[in-house]
Amino acid sequence: MSDLESIEPHLRDDVSGLDLDADLVVRGWPLTVEGLLSNAGATRERFSFDGLPFAAISAEITVPGWPLDEILAGPRLRTRSRYATAAAGRLADDGFGLLPTFSAPHYSVVLDPYTSERAQRLLDLLGEVRANPHHVRRRP
Repeated sequence: MSDLESIEPHLRDDVSGLDLDADLVVRGWPLTVEGLLSNAGATRERFSFDGLPFAAISAEITVPGWPLDEILAGPRLRTRSRYATAAAGRLADDGFGLLPTFSAPHYSVVLDPYTSERAQRLLDLLGEVRANPHHVRRRP
């Protein structure tokens, strides 16, 4: 495990915390089991949490100061043509950990266990895939 970078230094101390009823977890494409497992797998190969491999999926959350339109037009999601959302509380109620990592509004959605069934459950909770109205093509 020593070759993995600890995620702990990348955790933010979000004093406002999540509003589990109002804040949305926003995930951009790919919204497939394979896509989620690939994203979580890349994180798992790079980071540890509490000394163990950290399987997590990158997401954005509509925390104070970051409304949905701003997130969709922002640097991480504007190149994603599609997205899905779920209330943060819905994921938390289903046992998904939500950790404030890197810079706001980025969060890591913990995929534990790291299985296709758990990835499918996350997709089920995220629900309808929508077109990103702020989508711009990546530059070649």
